[in-house]
Amino acid sequence: MRYVSPIMNTEKTNLVGLSRAELAAHLADMGEKPFRTKQLWHWIYFRGETDFSRMTTLAKDFRARLAESCSLERPGITTDLHSEDKSHKWLLKFAEGHKAECVFIPEEDRGALCVSSQVGCTLTCKFCHTGTQLFSPSLTSTIFTTPSGQHH
Repeated sequence: MRYVSPIMNTEKTNLVGLSRAELAAHLADMGEKPFRTKQLWHWIYFRGETDFSRMTTLAKDFRARLAESCSLERPGITTDLHSEDKSHKWLLKFAEGHKAECVFIPEEDRGALCVSSQVGCTLTCKFCHTGTQLFSPSLTSTIFTTPSGQHH
């Protein structure tokens, strides 16, 4: 997955959404040792870090090289709605401009998270933005690997 910076007009590899094997291969191409994969994976998916400079267990020169050649692009939240019944709905916008919804529905002893796996839907439910768009291919793994803490 490549990301083109609108400011610098440079291509960077988006690490969010890469499988562990893909991340390991990318880091190997950068000349890094295999243990870096586990470290970086932890920062991206367990801590939800979005800034390489704050990944303090990584060497400073490695962080600088990551910042030069990689990005951590996650979907943006364009709408954030809270309901009286405590459900929480987010409209996410992806780099390609597509949008899809996620809804958290709390219950007394648990909760359910509904995540659109495609942009557009043939059901066209009035309460769901996803159904108002033309049906298009499945979303990439980026949406499913975005830490849920990013949305609270």
